[in-house]
Amino acid sequence: MSWRRAALAALVLVAACDRHSEDEARALAEHWFDIGETLHFASQRHCTAAVFRAQSGEVKSRVPLFASAEAVIGNGAQAGAFAISASDSSVDVLFLALMNADRPTGLALRETGLAARPCMTDSTRQAFHSALTVSPSVLVYSAPDGAFAVLDPVRRHVVLTSGAIQ
Repeated sequence: MSWRRAALAALVLVAACDRHSEDEARALAEHWFDIGETLHFASQRHCTAAVFRAQSGEVKSRVPLFASAEAVIGNGAQAGAFAISASDSSVDVLFLALMNADRPTGLALRETGLAARPCMTDSTRQAFHSALTVSPSVLVYSAPDGAFAVLDPVRRHVVLTSGAIQ
């Protein structure tokens, strides 16, 4: 085989790779939440979107939990993984507070969610929107993993998104 064919074959293999396997996405979500069955999973080269059944309404202690964007930034948690939840605020409100408190973190969160849209079905988009707007809910963001998850305790869903940030 010529070097051109070999290079083309390698390029096709790389282009066909998914961002995460279902097991990898599940392991990431399980690091933060107690999850059950997979309700939706899709992954492509640039995105992953998954919805899992939440087994509890709690975030695991493996990730620091904060009640405000200012507390996240004040502790320097935005460089690693953190959870944020406030009893009187939706994740959407907390996201806006993060955007105002630290623009790079807010933009990374936004891009991580938006980049996952090609991997979402209509029902996944609805679950994601519901999780973002219900109060209270929990947002977990991991800069090193390029992923975030939202716990919707009302519908008992965990929605995980990951997108390749350009």
